[in-house]
Amino acid sequence: MDKVIVESLDSDFSGIVTAPNGKKVNVFYAYPGDELHVEYVKRRPRQRSLRIQETIRNHDWKLVKCEVFGQCGGCTGQHINYDEQLNLKFTPIIDSFQKDLGITIQPLPSENIYKYRSRMDFSVFPGPIIGQRQRGNFRKVVPISNCSIQSAWANQALKDVQNVLNKIPEVIWDRRSEEGGLKYLTIRKAQNTDDGILIFTFTDGYESHPLMVQFRTFCLESLNQESLLFCYNRPKSEVSAFGRPEILRGKSTFKEVVLGKMFHIPFDSFFQPNPNGFLPILSFIKERLPKSSENLIDLFCGNGFFSLLYGDSFTNVDGYELTESSIEIASKTFQENHPNKSSSFQITNLFMSTELLKTKENSTLILDPPRAGAGKLVNQWIRDFGPEFIFYVSCNPYSQKEDVSIFISKYDFIDGILIDPYPHTPHTESVLFFRRKSV
Repeated sequence: MDKVIVESLDSDFSGIVTAPNGKKVNVFYAYPGDELHVEYVKRRPRQRSLRIQETIRNHDWKLVKCEVFGQCGGCTGQHINYDEQLNLKFTPIIDSFQKDLGITIQPLPSENIYKYRSRMDFSVFPGPIIGQRQRGNFRKVVPISNCSIQSAWANQALKDVQNVLNKIPEVIWDRRSEEGGLKYLTIRKAQNTDDGILIFTFTDGYESHPLMVQFRTFCLESLNQESLLFCYNRPKSEVSAFGRPEILRGKSTFKEVVLGKMFHIPFDSFFQPNPNGFLPILSFIKERLPKSSENLIDLFCGNGFFSLLYGDSFTNVDGYELTESSIEIASKTFQENHPNKSSSFQITNLFMSTELLKTKENSTLILDPPRAGAGKLVNQWIRDFGPEFIFYVSCNPYSQKEDVSIFISKYDFIDGILIDPYPHTPHTESVLFFRRKSV
């Protein structure tokens, strides 16, 4: 067994050590100066991994709020001072944009670093266990009774469901024996309304199992939450809050208010997991919306989030999204809130084709693509046909930078911010504002 010392921290909050063979290795939940007793373990031919047998912490963990920090695969930075967290994850991004694109982004800290998430997905395993998977071990679930980054409402719901499962643990899906049915619990609690919903994800077909009669009764009698929903998907599908729904009580949606606009969010729909933490980006866009633009182009529009928020500022809105259900919601919601506005919401795979994209005079583009970025075709379309103004929102500034490098030759960078809606994790969000160069 060898002893190594944690030398520094990486941008994902992992500690960096020099292994006995001289290679640099990243380990989580460690801090510079900590001593690790390690050994090499052969996992495959010619491949060895570093196994930590003992950690001697030479720093105080008084910052840690969570009882299972260091085991749960969620937060990785609670043991690090918040200012240091920001420096670790912001500095490489800011430096990279400045060096490669000549762009300067303003960093903004979060006002709330705990109790900020409006959605949490928990794995349910025989035991009964409700928790988060251990980092690096998909089959190991760390039991959680209180999560420090979700609300008190959500933590109470977590305890309530645990009590129900203690009464009838047989309903839990056993991935080895393939018996039972319950795989996941999803808790969604709005930040700016009283709405909340509990979503139980089962294996398809389990709804007719005899135990479900008793389980439904236990849920209705023991759970006080207004909306309870069961959904069913394939047994091998490790996807939560997705599938054929069964409303046990209440409704299959919940309401959230953002910038004074009401959103009706389906149980299986993506929505900002920290709406209030995302407000700096929304305010940034609202304050800079060009008064001269008549048309809004909303790429990767989802349920019409940006279209609804900023529709008042435009005569016409065109939204584009891959998912049919999202387009239906976006179109319906927009028409209900802006009945006198012209709009078009179309289903299209922007990674495969940009043929449906319309070019119009006096237009502003807002795009918020997936983590991997907007894709080559979209960026080339922006370069060749893009409107005068662009707001590029991203949950992955690194892929955002690669996208921007494709079209920046045709645009001037005006302003941008980098925010931290997910403290104690390496994830960030950003928005960049561009104006097309004069010919």
